Amino acid sequence: MTNSVVARIENELKNLFDSLNRKWVKVSFILSKLELPIKIEQRKSIFTPESLIKLHLWKRIKGINFHNKALMILNQNQEDALNLGFYKDAENRLQLPTKQAFNKFLKNKIGKENLSLLEPIVALILKTATHQGVLLDLEIVEKVINKKNNAKEEKRALKEAVRLIKKLIYPQVEIKIKENGKFTIKDLLNVLVHVAYSHDFTHDGSVTFQELNPDSKCPSSWTMLYHFNKFRSIDQVKQMFEKIFSIIFNFSKKNYNLLNRRKLDIAIDTHKIPYYGDKSDQWVTESKHEFGTTHFYQFLTSAIVVAGRRFTLDVIPIHKLDNLEDLVNEIITKAKEKISIDKVYLDRGFDKSKVINVLKANKVKFVMPKIRSKTVKEWFEKSIDCKSRIIENFEIGKKEKALVNLVLIDDEDGIKRAFITNFRIQEQLAHYLYEWYGKRWGIETGYRQIDNDFKAKTTSKNYCIRLFYFLFSVCLYNLWVLVNICISLTLYGRIKDKPIITSKLFTIVLYLAEYENPGGEMT
Repeated sequence: MTNSVVARIENELKNLFDSLNRKWVKVSFILSKLELPIKIEQRKSIFTPESLIKLHLWKRIKGINFHNKALMILNQNQEDALNLGFYKDAENRLQLPTKQAFNKFLKNKIGKENLSLLEPIVALILKTATHQGVLLDLEIVEKVINKKNNAKEEKRALKEAVRLIKKLIYPQVEIKIKENGKFTIKDLLNVLVHVAYSHDFTHDGSVTFQELNPDSKCPSSWTMLYHFNKFRSIDQVKQMFEKIFSIIFNFSKKNYNLLNRRKLDIAIDTHKIPYYGDKSDQWVTESKHEFGTTHFYQFLTSAIVVAGRRFTLDVIPIHKLDNLEDLVNEIITKAKEKISIDKVYLDRGFDKSKVINVLKANKVKFVMPKIRSKTVKEWFEKSIDCKSRIIENFEIGKKEKALVNLVLIDDEDGIKRAFITNFRIQEQLAHYLYEWYGKRWGIETGYRQIDNDFKAKTTSKNYCIRLFYFLFSVCLYNLWVLVNICISLTLYGRIKDKPIITSKLFTIVLYLAEYENPGGEMT
């Protein structure tokens, strides 16, 4: 393209942009006003050469690499197609070139040399628009605009969802407060939510809450602990949160039909909270050395492992005299009341014959890594040349025996691993055990978020308060899962695997959001 042609187009563009009385314009409109430097005769075609060249330039400027995508956009925005020189037939149907016809024109009629001569036009349009401060309808610009609009919608949807769940859950926390009391349950819980998200102690957290929210009613740490000390029974705290968990879960089933249609996989695990105080507490249990101690408060938990739906179904405090198999039986029974279970994933801590027999008695399929006992090591030696091997009716335990299928399988690095199950799987499909058991790691992430984003610290020796704090953190986690489900379905019509709203943002909005109580008063 000669310098005189470039200068002519540059001048045309400057005059064109100067004449605009708006700060946004379609690329197709700019192209419709340009006189192209390439003249081509084309016979036996329903499309003019100018329209095909302008289509090429339009795609280049808009950043559209695929012809089918260009056709989709033009069909959705037919004004663009008409600006480029295309037309509608007698039946008012837009006529656009196929990918084959368009590429044939570029190759045979234009050629690589002439295509390169068109590139300065692309650069001139972008350059002139930038200098004049005019926004073009580029794909990247539209994505930014859509992202901003989505951000506004997310914010609105988040506030609405939080108000709803706050209305559902806060009234279920039963703390006796006098009618003329200075603070309400809502005031106590709002500060506790802040303390939990800041992962702080009640004393410091209540102070920072007051500094951040000077206009809010803020009970002191002593006031909060005074009211929380009113819990006289562990059963009272457990029953209260069982009710809250059920409300959250049933709301999800009823309003979003998420957990009714199919069987779901769950993970059963123990969650440990390190303890450094008096070891005589009956709820303090011993375990292997971690975090500078061998003593912990422990909880047996069950949770759904499906991405986007990872609700914690139940939490059972572990007493030092409890039998693990009894707790597993209880937690599976409760889970069955809420969902239909497909497979249960457990870690090596549950590799006990009594636990396995409980799982089999409940007629649930399970997958569990196997401890490398002497017998397992012997099977490893016999299976050196096998990538996978299944030993049926493998015996576990001495006094109370359990029969399982032992599955030996090489991982990606060729290291042999062992799993035990109670269902048959073909040797050539045994590698699926890695994929299935891998779902359990999402629950580990959930535990980290409970510990880091939702749990308030305490040094209280009152186990009811400690239990209340932990169950409240699990409740916050479940509410966070529910809010992300609400927002995903509202904005996108489906549940996204990754959360849209961060746990930090959720907790901030939770204690700031207002809701209407049944009497209509804003609380």
